[in-house]
Amino acid sequence: MEILGLHFKKMRMVYPNDNLIILFDIDGTILDMRFFILFVLREFDRKHGTDYFKNLTVSDIDFHESQLKLLLNRLSIKEQDQIRILSYYESSFFSKLTIKRANRPYKGVFEIMKWFQTEPNTSVGLNTGRPEYLRFKTLSALNFLGKQFGIRFKSELLFMNDAGPDAFIPHVKKKGIEYFRRMGYRVFAFVDNEPENLRAIAEMDEVGEILLLHADTLSKSCKSLLTGNCVSGKEYEVEKLRSAI
Repeated sequence: MEILGLHFKKMRMVYPNDNLIILFDIDGTILDMRFFILFVLREFDRKHGTDYFKNLTVSDIDFHESQLKLLLNRLSIKEQDQIRILSYYESSFFSKLTIKRANRPYKGVFEIMKWFQTEPNTSVGLNTGRPEYLRFKTLSALNFLGKQFGIRFKSELLFMNDAGPDAFIPHVKKKGIEYFRRMGYRVFAFVDNEPENLRAIAEMDEVGEILLLHADTLSKSCKSLLTGNCVSGKEYEVEKLRSAI
């Protein structure tokens, strides 16, 4: 947070009249996806009259949301039952009910976004690998959570994956940077939990003015992909951000 504050201060001095923007990924960066996983699995039990996950807690979820089979193997669930669970999980993960009831933001992240939104000529954008068809649900959920902080996310500041389910997400993130640049914004920082996404942005940022911030939560790509100009951290602390400016 201190490095982010210092970088923002520098960028504002170098580009006093530019519209600056900081970009956030959503899943695993703003939202704690362990609650999504837990909610869907408990819904499976409820709907199917099973008790596979009755004792499961958030602390038991130490894997990326795409790696559920690790948990199913750990629980010694039979293969045919795993197939049923995985099918339900895939179809329900971003259902209207899940998005409405399982959203849990990381502590402090909305305070950080609010602080930047109140700065002159400064905006907060979202650069996500979520598919385009989830735009309305995503905005509704985030604006509901952000309301208590006085935050509102606009559709034009949300870049989503319109390339289909097989899209290479690091490429989607690069397209997101290009999208905001075409809108006239100068991207000064990007926060994401996936090292491969941050590496992709580092490779396209020839000037090196985008500060890359690794949200050290759960990821499926290896941390060794993080580049030298990337800062990793686990906490969003607005006071540390402020103190650096």
